[in-house]
Amino acid sequence: MTSFQLYTDGSDRRLQITSCREALNGYQKGRCFYSFKRISIDSGSPDCADVDHFFPHVLKTDRVIPNIDGVWNLVLSSQGCNRGEGGKFAKVPSLKLLARLHKRNEYLITSHHPLRETLLRQTGKNEAARRDYLQGCYTRARAILIHTWEPPADDDPSF
Repeated sequence: MTSFQLYTDGSDRRLQITSCREALNGYQKGRCFYSFKRISIDSGSPDCADVDHFFPHVLKTDRVIPNIDGVWNLVLSSQGCNRGEGGKFAKVPSLKLLARLHKRNEYLITSHHPLRETLLRQTGKNEAARRDYLQGCYTRARAILIHTWEPPADDDPSF
């Protein structure tokens, strides 16, 4: 398996994060994190997945969400869910989707995925600390971006 390193440079500018598609797809199995629609990780494909910040990138300003470019906050999304009509854009995903993010991160940690150590460093050493970390991020995000978002399921849940 290919190893990926994700890091931030301390600035508010956007970083290139598309290289982590393959690592994230190991959990998502070719499905959008939000709607379960089929996606591709092939950069030339018309249904190529976007690497999306679960908590919107706009929250990077003033460091509202720590390490927003961290793998803990990155998911694969269909283009429609990320930036299409009715897409997420700068909205905060619903609590149901937050629970799915926590479940995804826990799966990667307990399966000893290569991203395990990175996730532990970014979100906490135990499950309770990681749950609190995500809830704190959600609370801060909702205080600034008051709109929540959740798309209808496009297919049967696969994770």
